[in-house]
Amino acid sequence: MSKVNDIKNMKRQQRVITPTQALTEVVGEGSKQETNVGLNKEINETRKEEKKVERKRVSFDLRTDLHKELKLQALVQEKNIYILIEEALESYLKEDK
Repeated sequence: MSKVNDIKNMKRQQRVITPTQALTEVVGEGSKQETNVGLNKEINETRKEEKKVERKRVSFDLRTDLHKELKLQALVQEKNIYILIEEALESYLKEDK
């Protein structure tokens, strides 16, 4: 939950920062600097493919703790929540067969 609090604190400081900027900030010290950036090219290709898919709007209730975690994962992975849900459902349905 500390990541959620960090994000809230950044917002409270009125610092304008995009999710990409937040993920590219340096993590670590000295020569061991790393970034949290994923493959933007792969993400963009996925989004282009998904524009072709026909979707049905649905509504359902979800526990608040799951919703918070889902929002955090969507931010970290730079994906929409519905994409994460679709991926999880596809994975679950494949296992069920």
